[in-house]
Amino acid sequence: MPKAQETLLEIDLNALKHNFDHLKSKLQSGTQFLAVVKAYGYGSDACEIAKYLQDLNTDYFAVAYTNEGVALRESGITKPILVLHPQPVNFKTLIANCLEPSLYNSKILNEFLKVASGEKQKEYPVHIKFNTGLNRLGFWENDVDYITGKLKATKSVKVKSIFSHLAASEDLNEKKFTKNQIKTFKTIAKDFSKTIGYKPMLHICNTSGILNYPEAHFDMVRSGIGLYG
Repeated sequence: MPKAQETLLEIDLNALKHNFDHLKSKLQSGTQFLAVVKAYGYGSDACEIAKYLQDLNTDYFAVAYTNEGVALRESGITKPILVLHPQPVNFKTLIANCLEPSLYNSKILNEFLKVASGEKQKEYPVHIKFNTGLNRLGFWENDVDYITGKLKATKSVKVKSIFSHLAASEDLNEKKFTKNQIKTFKTIAKDFSKTIGYKPMLHICNTSGILNYPEAHFDMVRSGIGLYG
């Protein structure tokens, strides 16, 4: 039997910087950049990647789960970290590590409001996710009044951003669909801000959205696998 060979993955940080700089060059000066390092940096080393990107002055990070965010904090990441799929059992840990949850349905919203209140938080930063076509996670357009009603009844949290995700921004044959997503998101954002009484940050673009839909860069963009080329 031939001896099994060990698989080795090398990450060229110079290439990572090149990709980061290229994507940043597509943005207006006021648009922030969020680096997605979920799945432990897409199977690389999220902590090393995040520390390098923090040194390059990325504005935000995102992870899938709370434990990934805790690992980044323990490695020295001080920039804001959005947790895309937080679970109620981890909410106290999330707060203790200054991580910011995505609230994407009524159960998660209500559970987090309960925990934030119990932990005596004031204006804790949260992010509200809306579904505009990916149909994976997120509130619907007609949930705006329900969400803002809940939020206006508490001082425990404050909405840092509202966001959505483009389903087919890499496929220019689906341009009509993507533009409709962007239009729907802008309507949601307008109604949300008007009802809540302030304007949170807006973000919807993934890597292909950054490249193909500059009109939708808004306040922040997100890139994950695109940073790796």
